[in-house]
Amino acid sequence: MATTKIERAGVGFGIGRQGGPIVIEARLHHDTISEFRGVQIGFELLNGVTLGHARRILGVLNENVVGVVVTTTALDVKTEAASG
Repeated sequence: MATTKIERAGVGFGIGRQGGPIVIEARLHHDTISEFRGVQIGFELLNGVTLGHARRILGVLNENVVGVVVTTTALDVKTEAASG
């Protein structure tokens, strides 16, 4: 039997550079999603995207995206062993 776990967190976005193309970074408001602890998430933009265009994308994301939802599914090892 599988156990499904759903975790949510508020999110904002910022612009960063990783020595190459512009990166839009997801910045969680709280450290409530265990799978994301110690992880940074960024979205690399195409090489031709200007800083001005990246700021417009950032604005749309910050105005319309309020949170991130992570769903994980894990097998219940005890149940599987008992039934097998």
